[in-house]
Amino acid sequence: MRKIASIVFFFLLATSCRQKEIRRPGICISFDDRTVREWYGMKELFKAYDSHVTFFVTQFDSLDSVEIGMLKELQKEGHEIGSHGALHLLSESFIKENSYNEYIRKEIDASILTMKKNGFTPKSFAYPYGAKYWFTDMILLSKFDVLRGVERINAEKDLSLIDNIYYSFDGDRTLSAIGIDQNSGVTKDMIQKAIKRASDNKELLMLYGHSPVTNTDNGPYNFDVELLEFILVEAKKNNLQHFSFSELASY
Repeated sequence: MRKIASIVFFFLLATSCRQKEIRRPGICISFDDRTVREWYGMKELFKAYDSHVTFFVTQFDSLDSVEIGMLKELQKEGHEIGSHGALHLLSESFIKENSYNEYIRKEIDASILTMKKNGFTPKSFAYPYGAKYWFTDMILLSKFDVLRGVERINAEKDLSLIDNIYYSFDGDRTLSAIGIDQNSGVTKDMIQKAIKRASDNKELLMLYGHSPVTNTDNGPYNFDVELLEFILVEAKKNNLQHFSFSELASY
């Protein structure tokens, strides 16, 4: 009996030590949709800050061979290619009008199949429009390691108060990020405060955007590359480690 108690004690001690060891300040940045050429244009920026990110791709079957080649190169450089659905459906509305089975078949399985045919095995999924709830989470966690939703900015305009955009290395696999696009209302001051919380509490901050602003595209779902570089600089200053979403399944 004493021997069993000793084994249990050392197991709990080892588990506790491991939890303390893996809690570290971090950042997880992701990008949604399918502006592959624009994403690819940022790869030297990511490399300069030793950053790896997650690209959640939707409507994968609409990509051409050049774009698929770009994604493969980004993956080789340490970035993750995740799924953002085959049709970019608003899950709740589609399920009400059709069924869960149709949603899984047309949005999820079709995306996984097309991506696998092109050499990618998605381990994480970002809900289009952030439209998620517990039952879809339960179904999709049988197909992906990690799921990502979105959060909106709070009334206080203080990201450090939005607990859902921080990961505390507790094994949660249904996560949320806050946007950095021009329609998000997020500022550099808010980012600085959010990064400070992650650093102080040894948490991981989750941010997402869509496509960088270009000469021909300056809409609400674009983000300023200068803001992205500011984020990368601040993350480096505060010793935040970069994670892809699927990596979080290990913690």
